[in-house]
Amino acid sequence: MIKLFWNTHNQNKPNPNKSNKENARDKQWGLYHKDYSDKWIYEILNKIEFEVIQSERDLKNEDILIIVDSSIEEKEELYTKLELICSRMFLIHLGDESGAYDSSLIYNKFNYVWRTFCSNKYFNNKKVSCLPLGYKSGTLFKKEIVERKYKWAFLGTPHKSSRHDLLFQLSDIEPSFFHKTKKFNEKIIDVSEMSEILTSTKFIPCPNGFFHPETYRLYEALECGCIPIVENAYKYYDRLFPNNPFIKVDRWIEAKPVIRGWGDDQIKQKLEECRTWWSQYKNQLQEFIINKINL
Repeated sequence: MIKLFWNTHNQNKPNPNKSNKENARDKQWGLYHKDYSDKWIYEILNKIEFEVIQSERDLKNEDILIIVDSSIEEKEELYTKLELICSRMFLIHLGDESGAYDSSLIYNKFNYVWRTFCSNKYFNNKKVSCLPLGYKSGTLFKKEIVERKYKWAFLGTPHKSSRHDLLFQLSDIEPSFFHKTKKFNEKIIDVSEMSEILTSTKFIPCPNGFFHPETYRLYEALECGCIPIVENAYKYYDRLFPNNPFIKVDRWIEAKPVIRGWGDDQIKQKLEECRTWWSQYKNQLQEFIINKINL
């Protein structure tokens, strides 16, 4: 039987090699993934029949295990124990935005691994696939909204220089929606309201994250049927998604003539192109995962 074990929120043993602040941060992120990544992960697994379990004690000999986890460098003892029970194990590794730890020894315990926040060493790895960060749980395309009244929108924290430049370059293009938060995951606008705003917007600028090019913003834009404009850092998205339909810029001043100058027909065509690509990509990802697990 295939069983799914979500373990990101189980950070019960502090790592003695980390400070109290670092251990608290790991626990906070584990809880975050449990609360906000579940819809995305369950969507990409929806072609697989599995039983959700709450503990390793719910496993039986020869079960096939899919474990969703973060801070994996602290849980090697658990994975060694699971190896003795399960016939096959698959890891969905969330977090690890900085890539600070060498995960290869832990990855070797699994038959296959999907990880978010991809880096060079994983793009051509035969045992590891790059998994899109995905959208925050609760993000929903508001089908009842037919008019996209905002030309562009940005909701988030304007940290790092490129985000300040983004807001400077686009500030005179109206109508727009801008909502500033002081720190990541600050809850001023809930996910439902955010979805309504995105569904009412044509272009979503998607600047790089704090450590890594990927952010939730890109996938929330795709989920709500918007046109993403991404920073073309290291051609990351072309490596992650060959033949993607995103608009790519090296500097945010390059986005101005697109947002300001594109006509309705051009926008409509690109909106449809992005919607079709995203739907097809998710279907292909689901097929790839089920084929790996059933191999």
